[in-house]
Amino acid sequence: MPYYSSLKKMQPSDRNRIVEGLQRIRKQFIRDEFPHKQMTKSLILGTWNIRNFDDNRFNYGPRSKESMYYIAEIISRFDVIAIQEICTDLTPLKKLMYILGDDFDFIVTDVTHSSLGGNQERLGFIYDKRKVHFTGIAGEIVLPDKLLISTTGKKRQFSRTPFGVGFQSGWFKFHFSTVHIYYGSNSGNTPLYKRRVDEINAIASYLKKEAKNSDANHILVGDFNIIKHGSEGFNALEKNGFKTVKNRIGSNRDQTKFYDQISFRSKRNELALVDPKREDRVVQFFESLYRDEDFETYAPVLRESIAAKRAVALKEMAETSSKSKLKGLKKQIEKLDEAISSPKELMAYYLEWRTFQLSDHLPLWVEIKIDFSDQYLTGLKKMK
Repeated sequence: MPYYSSLKKMQPSDRNRIVEGLQRIRKQFIRDEFPHKQMTKSLILGTWNIRNFDDNRFNYGPRSKESMYYIAEIISRFDVIAIQEICTDLTPLKKLMYILGDDFDFIVTDVTHSSLGGNQERLGFIYDKRKVHFTGIAGEIVLPDKLLISTTGKKRQFSRTPFGVGFQSGWFKFHFSTVHIYYGSNSGNTPLYKRRVDEINAIASYLKKEAKNSDANHILVGDFNIIKHGSEGFNALEKNGFKTVKNRIGSNRDQTKFYDQISFRSKRNELALVDPKREDRVVQFFESLYRDEDFETYAPVLRESIAAKRAVALKEMAETSSKSKLKGLKKQIEKLDEAISSPKELMAYYLEWRTFQLSDHLPLWVEIKIDFSDQYLTGLKKMK
């Protein structure tokens, strides 16, 4: 359970608001029948793109302490979770880990400096050490020459290098890989869309080969920027033998897109889901946190955010001589001024602002059986 003792030091109004938010999300986990942690029977595994965690490059303001408590509460429900969009400065991650407590640890990559959409991001895993054991194997995935991506005529690696780590929980040994696939374009007729599909195909093809030579089950998760089931990107996973966990609702903020995926290439009889027919493994945290009806509560914070964002835009205007950039900055300031004066526009700003406090992606999860002792004993009886 996360550490909440520092809440005592807050002003009563702030403390009570955060406590009420934590109580709502905890009740939501129960209402949504999110699985309870079990030390020996099952593993709760997930993936979550936490939007720009946490460099404030879009000037909506850094995440508040309140948001850190909410993120920690959500992550604490998982035994191991892949995280995308961890930024250069690890201080916010370390603050999050402090709230999560000594039972949790993390492994992250170095920053991706690629000029092809790397965005100076890291990929990583947060895991409960009581339940999940790091087996000592970790590495960023570099493609061999024959799998290099050549959409634009040049052979390239990934925009953001995938990351794979070896873990074990109970009897279940698994190699856990995570990606943040290049977005590009939604059109299937452009090189930018093809590059997205080619990246998915490349990582799935690479891990397909690795899985054949491994004694571990392979789990591939992350932000694939897949729009829907049956799209070229989705099919690239399945044609390489990865079984995907189907959800009837999406993982973006309004749950209309299927950007995030959990998929498997498993050893025979070594990967079984608890409740395999379930189709709603998405945590829609905006039902409990930063709700639409909480808008008035955060209105003063929104106005402070807008003022800071406006100040940055004015500073950039004073420092640029580009006519096109000046035009864009003037338009931005006009929109910010409109948000201050119009309740409707301020509400629109709130709906975007809250995604920089939590995320514009929702966590996905699965529960996997990890106790194969009965099968093992039965197998021993059959040995000659």
